[in-house]
Amino acid sequence: MRLEEARIAVDEALSAYRRCVEAEVEEYGPEYERVTFMEYEAPAPDPCAEAFSRLVEAVRAYEAAGGSREDLDLGRERKRVYEALDKG
Repeated sequence: MRLEEARIAVDEALSAYRRCVEAEVEEYGPEYERVTFMEYEAPAPDPCAEAFSRLVEAVRAYEAAGGSREDLDLGRERKRVYEALDKG
């Protein structure tokens, strides 16, 4: 994968993750924190957790293509993405 393609994949994955979180916030309103905590504890798949995993994999592919994670504009997700990358 070329570097520019990898960057586009990161941007698309980040956008998909943010849309997922926004939809859940809108759906659950003030209960969002409680519901997402329950989702993380449940064995069923969580669509936003899956979207986040795709984002992490896109950043990993970007790095494999020769890019640097510091060059990506991950915004408020930066710390969490870096933590996930450094774990695995």
